[in-house]
Amino acid sequence: MAVVALVLGTCLGVLLFLLLGAQVEMFRGLEQVREQAGLIDRVTPVDLGKVRGLAPSEVGLPATLDTEISAVVLFLSDKCVVCRSIAASLDGTIPRGLWLVLEPGTAPRDAELSQELGFDPDDVIIDWGREITHRIGIEATPLGVVVENGRLSRAATIPSSRQLYEFLGAARPITRQQPKLLVKSKGA
Repeated sequence: MAVVALVLGTCLGVLLFLLLGAQVEMFRGLEQVREQAGLIDRVTPVDLGKVRGLAPSEVGLPATLDTEISAVVLFLSDKCVVCRSIAASLDGTIPRGLWLVLEPGTAPRDAELSQELGFDPDDVIIDWGREITHRIGIEATPLGVVVENGRLSRAATIPSSRQLYEFLGAARPITRQQPKLLVKSKGA
């Protein structure tokens, strides 16, 4: 009886091991299929061209961005489903270091557009006539533009809210602490 239980336990263990291996291989294959089909959401760098290195106020953004050490300006359109998804994930709150520029397509007034996407109208920039977008020269949304030391430094498409938070984290400056100097006294 004990031998039969041992054999059954061993067989079940081997079967479980094989099924686990098959599942791992299936997920690897699925990831490769998603990769080939372009279904993996990745931030795609976008060339800023002639506006790279300009102060944000030179392209129509608020002058307060000219003094920011590190910030991300996120362009969202009310016509874009991904933009609406990102706006919904923010749930009406804007993380520190993030500036929102909303591009209206169907909403007639800025207050309606802001409230429709869940934001206080005073917390967002409305790009009527897409003037800021045209000055930057990039017609894609959702788009994140990084401001470093008061200058436009780089841009990328933001395909999901998960990628937005990763992009925000990558755009933050790394602050390094000054190493403490070890001072040895003559008597030591």
